[in-house]
This record gives sequence, structure tokens and C-alpha cells, in this order.
Amino acid sequence: MTIHHDPDIWGEDVNLFKPESFAEGVSKATNNNPIAFMPFGMGPHICAGFNFATNEAKITIAMILQRFTFRLSPGYVHSPFPVLAVRPEKGVQVIINAL
Repeated sequence: MTIHHDPDIWGEDVNLFKPESFAEGVSKATNNNPIAFMPFGMGPHICAGFNFATNEAKITIAMILQRFTFRLSPGYVHSPFPVLAVRPEKGVQVIINAL
């Protein structure tokens, strides 16, 4: 979400609906940063392998959760950082113990 609202990429009128800004192509609309335009990252045009990869991830996570316990390190400091999605600025320190 952050990348689609960045005035350095889209201009000062980033929050206005202006489809005409694409009249000269994506590079011109994104201030020569075409990778910032991700129209098919979600919705009905999502990657064809997304469902398979999601199921693989669910199976892998389920197998890991059956064998380990997780808890936050006492030194963990919560500091969300918005990039493409919100993520921890300083990472997440986790203590893992085998069951």
C-alpha cells in the first residue's frame, strides 16, 4: 500500500484518481520507476501458482508447529515499519524449543 501512495513515485497528486496519467505509459506515470506499478498482484489476475504455493506453505507451517514451540525473546522491541507491507523494523527475535 505504501508504494502506491508515494508522492516521489506518483507525484504530488498521488491521492487523486487520474487514469490519464498512464496515457504516456507506466514509466512516465511512475517517474521512471515501472516496478512500482503492480496491478495484478491481487484479485482475479493473481499468479496462477499462488494457490499451490499457499497450500505448500500451510502444510510446511503445520509440520513445524507440531514439532516446536515459539515465544518472543525478552529483548524484542515492537517497531512496525511500513514498506510494501507493514513489517518489523528491527526484525523479530524468537526463541524456538523442540517439543
